[in-house]
Amino acid sequence: MKGSPLRSSRTAECLCLGSAAILLHKAVTAQGSTFVNGAAPVSESKLEEQRSSTTFLRGAGAASETSLQASSSLAAVGVVFCGTTCAAARARRKTGSRLLALPERRKGREPAAATNAVRTDPGLVTSVDPSVGPKGTYQVGIDFKNWLQSATEELQVDGLQVEGTIPPWLQGSLVHAGPAKFEFGDDEFVDWVDGQAMLYRLQIKENGECQYKNRWLDTWNHRMHREAGRIAVRETCSRPSLGSFWERFQYLFNPPNNENGNLHISQIAGSRCVSMSVGSACLEFTLDEMKTLGKVPWDDELVEGGPLIFHAEPHVDKDTGEWITCAIQLRISPEDMGLKPEYVVFSVSPQTSKEPGAPVKRRLIRRISTEYPSPVHTIAVTKKYIVMIQIPYPLNWDGMLNAEARWLMDGVYEGNLNDYNTWQPERPTLIRLINRETGEEDKVFETDPFFFFHIINSFEDKDGDDDLVHLDVVCYDEPPVGFPLRQAKSGDVEDWRGGGGEVRRFTMNLRSGECLCTGWPDNCFDEPKINPKVDMERHRFSWGVIDDNGMLRLTKQDHDTHEVIKWTGQDVSRELPWQPVFVPEPYNDREDAGVVMSFVRDQPTGDSFAVILDAATMEEQARIHFPKGHHIPLHGHGTFISGAFPSTDAELPA
Repeated sequence: MKGSPLRSSRTAECLCLGSAAILLHKAVTAQGSTFVNGAAPVSESKLEEQRSSTTFLRGAGAASETSLQASSSLAAVGVVFCGTTCAAARARRKTGSRLLALPERRKGREPAAATNAVRTDPGLVTSVDPSVGPKGTYQVGIDFKNWLQSATEELQVDGLQVEGTIPPWLQGSLVHAGPAKFEFGDDEFVDWVDGQAMLYRLQIKENGECQYKNRWLDTWNHRMHREAGRIAVRETCSRPSLGSFWERFQYLFNPPNNENGNLHISQIAGSRCVSMSVGSACLEFTLDEMKTLGKVPWDDELVEGGPLIFHAEPHVDKDTGEWITCAIQLRISPEDMGLKPEYVVFSVSPQTSKEPGAPVKRRLIRRISTEYPSPVHTIAVTKKYIVMIQIPYPLNWDGMLNAEARWLMDGVYEGNLNDYNTWQPERPTLIRLINRETGEEDKVFETDPFFFFHIINSFEDKDGDDDLVHLDVVCYDEPPVGFPLRQAKSGDVEDWRGGGGEVRRFTMNLRSGECLCTGWPDNCFDEPKINPKVDMERHRFSWGVIDDNGMLRLTKQDHDTHEVIKWTGQDVSRELPWQPVFVPEPYNDREDAGVVMSFVRDQPTGDSFAVILDAATMEEQARIHFPKGHHIPLHGHGTFISGAFPSTDAELPA
């Protein structure tokens, strides 16, 4: 069968087997030197001085020449093994153990009160004194310590308290996903992105009644962690807690299962809800009961050459419903005795079966070979092109293998997303225009290096006889500083310059090959959303969050006048918004006709509510309060599904 789990598992297993041999080589060679790129071997006496800081081995002496030669040979054998056994390998791992169920679900009870106090300044504070904290940092007002605590319960609550008036046309479900469980037993994940996925749904019914419901994404990863009472399986930036070298070595031969879709929510075929993440497979769930169905059953051969990793947030064509994304594939190349990275750009037709759990066939649009693959967080789509940005932030093989080798030797894994990539500003940033129909790369434009997470919009234009493509991106001059989860939860984030980037417009001339960049400096903006009615068309407005001297503010950005309008009623001394969603008003073609919705955390109490703002004026229309004391951790992207109302919702056990 095409695209069967067994076939995918075989390829992944080949990678694991080859990697194990390479890691043994790294571990043995590390005994004579530290794992610092370009560092010369150090003596045994020097090793003792460095063990607490730079050395990744404890008690390591100098390696013999014989052992180094043997490990080098082992590494070569491992690479060859990847290529020669790919087609013949068999899936060895079968899960036969009993897996514990997820936590008991409760309906309608009041959860325990949250305990997180920041400060409670009297009165409404709508501006921040820049002298309170350094510009562009999160020092001023964000309580990461409590925001990054684990969620503890699932709830379904009807009749939520509403302040203000919800527009009568606003009916549907606001759905978010996010990391929500950060530790098991005494083990804590290394990075926020490893937190186990929770789904959140705010439902606004025809009569204005509102319901809140959250459920764990019921994944193999989560069940394995819970059964073991520790980190039991591999996550993107974390490794299982295993007591001996031999156990860790054996685990290297287990292909990753990659089930933890905690960042992106979208719909395939206009109705099938899926959640995915940086290192996760695409997982399907039902909107009515929020029941996890499992991995989307792909019915194709895209993973024949190796697993797909680092998926971009999917883009759905507003006119056709085509679901488009890209990922990185580490293809095995026996000729090169190693891995041959490729970008894989693919889509799902809107004619795909709408039956939940039915097989899905992907259309391969383009494969792009590259020597320095870098993750792509978002893509853009125009009527004719897929716009993909390749930044000079390639995967850092040494960093990943070093982290893996240290875990193999002493059980400590400290690789986070920053360690997985290396900033190389000597390279240009590439903007690729891929023809949606033919898959051809019509043009590749070079521009100065920049880092980005989010594209605002892209559209085609004419200038006389010249065909143009405009691309609006939130750019950073370099990657924002990120921290391991433990450090962020400690509050030690004074140097985190991640509050927002600079909006830049790249205008690409297909005839001349020129790329012109115009900027909007010092607006410190990110998490952008536009009215989906103007997706792929010239837009004027976007909505998102800005870093206002250390506090996040919901804003409307006018790209023509550079005017910024903030949420006028936000109390910045306590109210923390995140990840806004734009919902357009039906039958109204005005670009800013609609509402902006966002989950907002009240930091002194830890309670949350959803705010509804008039998108034109940014004035508050309503607040929908979630149950008191119910904790919603820092979450990922969401979407609003209009008019989708569960007719019958399964009762949750008391």
